[in-house]
Amino acid sequence: MSRTSRTRRTSRLRRIPLRGRGPALTAGAAAALAGTALALGLTSANAARTAPAAAPQAQLQTQVRAQQAAAAAPAFRLPFPCGQTWTGNSSASSAHTGNEIDFNRGGTAEADNGDTVVAAAAGKVIRSTRHVDESGFGNHVVVQHSGGYTTWYAHLKYRSVGVGRQVAAGEKIGAVGRTTRPSNGGMSSHLHYEVRLNGGYPPVAAYFGGKRFGYPQQRLTACGGGAADPVADICGAGYAKIDEATLKKGATTYGKVYLGYKDGRNCVITVKPKGAATAMAATLQVKGAAARSDKGDFTTYAGPVTAAAPGKCVKWGGSIGPASYTSAYEHCG
Repeated sequence: MSRTSRTRRTSRLRRIPLRGRGPALTAGAAAALAGTALALGLTSANAARTAPAAAPQAQLQTQVRAQQAAAAAPAFRLPFPCGQTWTGNSSASSAHTGNEIDFNRGGTAEADNGDTVVAAAAGKVIRSTRHVDESGFGNHVVVQHSGGYTTWYAHLKYRSVGVGRQVAAGEKIGAVGRTTRPSNGGMSSHLHYEVRLNGGYPPVAAYFGGKRFGYPQQRLTACGGGAADPVADICGAGYAKIDEATLKKGATTYGKVYLGYKDGRNCVITVKPKGAATAMAATLQVKGAAARSDKGDFTTYAGPVTAAAPGKCVKWGGSIGPASYTSAYEHCG
């Protein structure tokens, strides 16, 4: 961008199942069952002819519960920065029950080591720890989402978030690694990813961009493979977007301001479609320190403005012409 004025490896894990049982059907769900039965033409007479007596009701219960679960599911995305392409495999490990996915993108065993892992949806971190003996998960993070869903990210090289942290979809939570129990020391780097529902185990099927993962293996591009991520392009390799704001005044949208993150450093850029030089600014302030800004007349972007903020909150923002945005102190830690 221009501006002016300047082969999967097998891993054996001992699971820690979080067992749970779904609730009994409510009156509303029972009514939904009856409605579904009518829609399918399953009257008491023809149901008896097509299946054993208990089968239609059991099948309909399963269908209704699946529909209810799907309706409550957040909009999960691939747990990697936009534009990156990864291959997920659910069958390469003998420890998998069917819906766990191991992700790699490099051509060698350790090519992915240290690559950024992001939250697949917005939520709250409810576990951030390292298991040495309890399981083979090593460094792992668990994020609680709406609808009773949790996502699990295992074998991380390091964890970027702590328990209680509210994370946005696409916010960095760690890096791809190979941490596990000592007896499994031959495992190579990959991200082990799971989606669990209502604390249950085994995991449920994973969805990305509203589409069910193509088990047992599928190659996917984060964020649908659209335009390249401007944060990585401008801030530098390894930076991932953790937040953004649209710069709009009245009915006119001028561009966006982005907050990126990499290994304890934050980066702010303000971006607009390429065109005539326009007054633009990008600003970043670490709590307790003076604000840093990049201001001028630019054709495409202002910034990058970077600062280290380990354990501290940041205020970020930008402007294009008459449109501006400034956050509160946030993204702490």
